[in-house]
Amino acid sequence: MARKGSKSTGSLARNLAINCAVAGLLGGLLVTVAVVQNVTGSIADPDAVTKGWQVGVGLSLLCGLLCGGAAWSFGGKVATRVTDIQHAVGKLGRGGSEVRVRISGNDEVSKLGSSVQYLASDLAALLSAQDEAGGAPASMDPMVKQLRDKTVPGAPPRIVGFEVDAAISDGSRGGLDYFDVVAHPEDPAQAVAYVVTAEGHGATSVYACRLARDELQRALAQGATPRRALAHTNKVMKKQLPSGACALATLLQMHGGGCKLYQAGAHTPLLICQRGDVLELNAEGIALGLDDGPVFEKSLRPQEIEMSPGVRLVFGNDALLRSEGLLDLLPELSPRHTNMFMNMVLGRLEQGAGEDGLREDVVLMTVKMESQE
Repeated sequence: MARKGSKSTGSLARNLAINCAVAGLLGGLLVTVAVVQNVTGSIADPDAVTKGWQVGVGLSLLCGLLCGGAAWSFGGKVATRVTDIQHAVGKLGRGGSEVRVRISGNDEVSKLGSSVQYLASDLAALLSAQDEAGGAPASMDPMVKQLRDKTVPGAPPRIVGFEVDAAISDGSRGGLDYFDVVAHPEDPAQAVAYVVTAEGHGATSVYACRLARDELQRALAQGATPRRALAHTNKVMKKQLPSGACALATLLQMHGGGCKLYQAGAHTPLLICQRGDVLELNAEGIALGLDDGPVFEKSLRPQEIEMSPGVRLVFGNDALLRSEGLLDLLPELSPRHTNMFMNMVLGRLEQGAGEDGLREDVVLMTVKMESQE
């Protein structure tokens, strides 16, 4: 499902408005029936009775519209507040701890937001204590980062019909996210951009992430479709890794006039920038290495994305999606040329991180359909 990055989808407001409008209309009609029937016996003129019915029905319709409009406004405000809390919880689920929930009033929604904010603050304090105690995860080890950096692409290949770019901005703690853009060996108009991320900490996670990257890269370079490449990688990892070890992957297939999103266990959304809005899109799938094959392949449910000139797709690692102010930057910078877009987004994210700079490596990938002019 696609949704705006910072607004409600409107379902709650719509349903509440419809119910209140119907209730207001029925209430008005009941009052009209009661009043007209009571006064009908004392009025001999049938035209006056007819006019009374018309006025009563009109007032009932007006009552329904007013009730529906008031409910729409109220429901929209409540839904937006709930959506803010939903995004905050999602950010916590993706590993972020720097969460800020807007709290206003003293109702149940505000209390829920306060509880989420307290949870985020406690989590941030816990992570800070772990850092001070030397508890940084193995995926941030300098040697691991050097291993990853040897695979970082200098520049993505030229893909016919698309502007494609990928880059990394170094953080003080490093990171473990492999990424690349692989062109189809026989068709220059097709390519797959991917991000592979470790699940968990420790040496096993580091190895699982690198194994997933190597197998995906090999399969895609040989012309395999994303589904086949993911299925192959999953089987290899299940065979070579201990039980429970896995990796997460996001693949974006570019083909002709559209794109297709695949996600294996990854919950970081792809961001769709169009006409000043930012929409979030997720696909379904379980992590690589957890299943022998049948369940994994059945769970893969890609999402088709219709592309048109001006539409930009943005995705990357968890650190990118947790970056403060990203959703505000994209509508402003999306129309720019891709090279300028990449430089300005990463530059502003680095500036927004303060004097200490980025804590984790930020991977940014973008795809935009070239203008037909």
